[in-house]
Amino acid sequence: MRVLHVLDAACARPTDYGRRTQALLAALRAQGVQTVHLSAPSAHDGDGVPVRRGEPCPASPSDAWPSDVWHLYRTPPNHLPPWLGRPCRGVVAAASLAFRLREVAHLTRPDLIHVHPPGSHAAATWPIARLARMPLVVDVDRRTALGQGASALARFAYARAHAVAAPTADMRAVLCAAGVPPRRIAILPPPVDVQAGARQAVRARDTLDAPLLAYAGDLDQANGIDLLLDALCDLRRRCRTLRLLVAGGGRRTEALEARIAAYGLGGYVHVTGRLAGRRTADVLACADVAVFPALPNAAARMPSRYLLQAMASGCAVVASDIACHREVFVHGHSGMLFAAGSRAALVDVLAQLLEQTCRLRALGLAAARSVAATHDWTAAATRYRRLYETILAETRRRRSAGR
Repeated sequence: MRVLHVLDAACARPTDYGRRTQALLAALRAQGVQTVHLSAPSAHDGDGVPVRRGEPCPASPSDAWPSDVWHLYRTPPNHLPPWLGRPCRGVVAAASLAFRLREVAHLTRPDLIHVHPPGSHAAATWPIARLARMPLVVDVDRRTALGQGASALARFAYARAHAVAAPTADMRAVLCAAGVPPRRIAILPPPVDVQAGARQAVRARDTLDAPLLAYAGDLDQANGIDLLLDALCDLRRRCRTLRLLVAGGGRRTEALEARIAAYGLGGYVHVTGRLAGRRTADVLACADVAVFPALPNAAARMPSRYLLQAMASGCAVVASDIACHREVFVHGHSGMLFAAGSRAALVDVLAQLLEQTCRLRALGLAAARSVAATHDWTAAATRYRRLYETILAETRRRRSAGR
């Protein structure tokens, strides 16, 4: 079985997207799946390296693709005038990817095409897959599935793919509402990009002198960071040494730091700014409790990768009871849930854990086991391989019936 993977240009840069993509491809290859790799045109014009049409696209100086192990077919960048609008740039990029995909598919003869996010790649891929009569698998893109910032052609491609891989049942419901046939939607839990059980020493003490809470993610209000600060103020009346580490950054960093100063928490709350995925995992592994307080109006249809990283590292996790969090762990066993948006409920749950610190170890170990069983890269690759096999079998059966 040979599968052509259509990837974003970030796969060849030292990014979290690139590391996660390569981990999945390595797991697929270990299970006997032949993989062919095609990257979309870079939005950065290939780091300024000029490329002529028909010539191979060279690697950039910051290239992180393992070229000595796997070959990557690159789509040459489009050198467009700076005054050209974003919609026109998107159309040109999609056309370039479609032409390059046609060349690579003719050269490598894949059995199936697998499109990774973003959803715009599905729009460029679907016509070529249709002409070549090749099955198409599309990984769900959160923005495309919710209809935000996605073209009508991208949503059209999602609805007509042979299979759409959704990370949660909640996302599956969104896709069904958007017109994707339910029988074409497969739920594949998102893999975690740190080794389960990586935490060497889970705290087993009966008391904590200076307990540490951790939050990782964007600083948007919908993610509940303001709610967490309010809860921290209440909790510090009971535990004066309680600290909070915020692993995140963005436009709201200054506003958040001003709020921290206004609450008098300057010495107890530290904001790190944006961190790479692996560094964030290290931060979460050092915490006593990791908190993910997304609000009910948050557009979260899949669990934060930081939540999965915290579980994999053996950290006790507290999260709001939105749908995608309820799918990840069992309340009281592998994590603790609280009523989303409720300051009192969050304070209640955290106070219980800080008073009964003997529970932290059990919660962390159960979380690590849960991630190892359902969110491991090998498990993810197995689900994809079975999905490929099912689609190819159905395609052969349909073609045989049509003869």
